[in-house]
Amino acid sequence: MLEREWVSIRDPEDEHRRYTFDVSFLLSSYVCIYGGGCEGVHPGVQDPAIGCCVHGAYLNDDDDPSALRDLVTQRLDASTMQFHATALADGILTEDEDGEVLTRVVDGGCVFANRTGFAGGIGCALHHLAIADGQHHATYKPTVCWQVPLHRTIEELTANDGGTLEVHTIAAYERGHWGDGGADFGWWCLDDDVAFVGRNPVYRSMEVELRSMVGDAVYEELADHLDGRRRQRSRVRFLPLA
Repeated sequence: MLEREWVSIRDPEDEHRRYTFDVSFLLSSYVCIYGGGCEGVHPGVQDPAIGCCVHGAYLNDDDDPSALRDLVTQRLDASTMQFHATALADGILTEDEDGEVLTRVVDGGCVFANRTGFAGGIGCALHHLAIADGQHHATYKPTVCWQVPLHRTIEELTANDGGTLEVHTIAAYERGHWGDGGADFGWWCLDDDVAFVGRNPVYRSMEVELRSMVGDAVYEELADHLDGRRRQRSRVRFLPLA
């Protein structure tokens, strides 16, 4: 297996923050193939329309639960969200045994996931709404949903000046990032070559997501670096993380 390549960029807006990027993945041809060959995380068992949404979406500090609720009560309805009545009756959010907040699971999938045969369109109701509004899907979806398969880890280190250096690592979601259950499902994004069929490299096809994660200044420096790597005709190939 080829070694993966990394690049580090200091945040020009914060001298105590640095970003480290998985260059090998960002230069790869990965593209989400939901609706185009993705069988979901339990192939042959689940409705493929559920995709990776079998466990619901865990919210983080950047997500606004009230904004999600407003979308359900004010923008979505039974024609655009299959489980709209359930969402109104039981709510869209729940907590796991550790007190973590996530979207409710209904019949084996996220409450927002429309299933095969639904007239309003299969897949995430929030995603469909964003498209209808002319917005990027990150506008309405929980953070974990629009970031996947990008993954961020944050580590605090001691800088040379004795202060704290915050290092953000932006890489591909590996099985280990999913915790103990990661070995039990089909990780359609990265296990084999099936999703590495995009026409553009990840840093371009997921430009909106990356800008949201690291800011415009860091993204521009990253893109300039990777554009240069492409011009050098380097044949860096991201290998499946099996």
